Amino acid sequence: MKQRLAPLPQRKGKAGVAASAGLRDRLLRILDQFSRRSLVVAGDLIADQFLYGEIARVSREAPVLVLQYRDLITIPGGAANAANNLLDLGCHVRMEGAVGNDESGRILVEALANKGADVDDVQRLESYATPVKTRILAGTLHSSRQQIVRVDRVAELDSDFRIPERRLRARLSSVDGIVLSDYGYGCVTPSLVETATRVAAQNRIPVVADSRFRMTGFKSVTSITPNITELESALGVSIGSNARLLQQAGRRVIRKQRLAHLLVTQGRFGMTLLEASRPPTHIPIFGTDEVADVTGAGDTVIAVFTLALACGGSPEEAARLANYAGGIVVMKRGTATVVPEELRTAINQDLP
Repeated sequence: MKQRLAPLPQRKGKAGVAASAGLRDRLLRILDQFSRRSLVVAGDLIADQFLYGEIARVSREAPVLVLQYRDLITIPGGAANAANNLLDLGCHVRMEGAVGNDESGRILVEALANKGADVDDVQRLESYATPVKTRILAGTLHSSRQQIVRVDRVAELDSDFRIPERRLRARLSSVDGIVLSDYGYGCVTPSLVETATRVAAQNRIPVVADSRFRMTGFKSVTSITPNITELESALGVSIGSNARLLQQAGRRVIRKQRLAHLLVTQGRFGMTLLEASRPPTHIPIFGTDEVADVTGAGDTVIAVFTLALACGGSPEEAARLANYAGGIVVMKRGTATVVPEELRTAINQDLP
C-alpha cells in the first residue's frame, strides 16, 4: 500500500528538512512522468473570449465608457481548458464532447488539435451552439486592462445527446485517467458518468469530476474538486472558514457519494484534501493572495490533480502539485495554463 505523508508544516529541525526534501524529490519524480501519461477529458467545451478595448471617452448617449476596439482573443475554456493545461504539461489527451457547427467550435477544436490532442470524438452538431463567454476588458493606454463585464452565449445540448458507449469504453480503457468537466451544458450525461466510473474501477485508474451545479450527481468517482461555494451550494450549508464544518461536510460527501477523497479549493485560503480515514490536509495558497485573475483556475486544478494521481502520486502529493499549479495560473491574466518548468520552479522554491 502506498505510504502517505503527514502534514509537513508541523515538522521542525533536521526531521523537517529531510521530510521537505523527500516530498520535493517525490513531486519532481511525478512531474517527470507527466509526458508519459494519457488522459481522457470529457465534458463541456467552452470558448473563452477576451475583448480588449482602450478607453476613448464617456459616451454622450449615456454615462458609460466608449472603448476603442483593440483585439479579440478566443481561448479554450471549460473542459477544453482542462485539456489545454494537460497538453501544456506534455500529457497525451483525448477529448470527448460536442461543439456547435460554428466558428467558435471550429476555433476550439483546431486549437486543441494543433497542440496534439485527439479530437476525433468531438461531435460537431448543427442543433447546438458552442458556449461562448466573452469578457470585455478596458483600460487606458498606459494601464493594465480590467474586466468590466462578461457576456455569456450559452445553449444546452438536446436531452438525447449521447457519446456512443462502445467507442467511449474503448477510449476510456486505453488511458491512465479520466477528467469529467461538467459546466451544466449537457455533455456530461449520467450514462457517461456511469461508464467512466465502471471502466475506471475495472482498470484501476482515477476518474475525477468537477461539476458547477450538480456535484451530488457524481457517485463512485475517485474524487471531486469543488470550490467552497459549490460545496456549500450542493449541501445547502454555510461553511465559510470553519475547518470543523468543512471536515464534517467533506466526510458526509465522501460517505454518501462513495468517493476515495475530496479536494476543496478555498480561494486565498488554499485548499483542503479530505479522506475517509485520515485527518484533513490543509494546503496554504502558493504565492500571494493578491491574484491577477481566477478565470479557469479550477480547470487547472482538476487537470494537474488527476494527472498526478495517474502517475501514481498519493492524494496529498497530487493535491500539492495542483495547489502549485493553481497558484501559478491565478497570477496570469485570462484563461491560463501552467508548464512543467513553472511547476518545477515552484516546487524547488517552496521545498528547498
